[in-house]
Amino acid sequence: MDEQGLHRGLEQQLEALAARIAALQQKLGAASGSERVEERGEIAELQRRYEEIVGRLRALQSEGPSFRQETKAELEKIAADLSGNVEDFVSWVDSGGQGRRPSPRGAKP
Repeated sequence: MDEQGLHRGLEQQLEALAARIAALQQKLGAASGSERVEERGEIAELQRRYEEIVGRLRALQSEGPSFRQETKAELEKIAADLSGNVEDFVSWVDSGGQGRRPSPRGAKP
């Protein structure tokens, strides 16, 4: 993300989210088996959603400081929902896959 960005709080949230996704990818590593393949697919979906949010933020950055506040609020909500999804998935993986697999929540970009 751009260090001189207009929306630093949101950028920091997205940077933390990228780090959590990367940590989750490392945690699963190169393990095999059908469940691990499914888990890597879920991580890929989280990564795709993250990249969409980053793309939308970059589009806002190009508009300059006069962008619409409701758009920023929407991006912040989507980022918060995605962060929650990542945390739920990390908890599920940490538990050894015990219990029900968490389902996505919140708005998708």
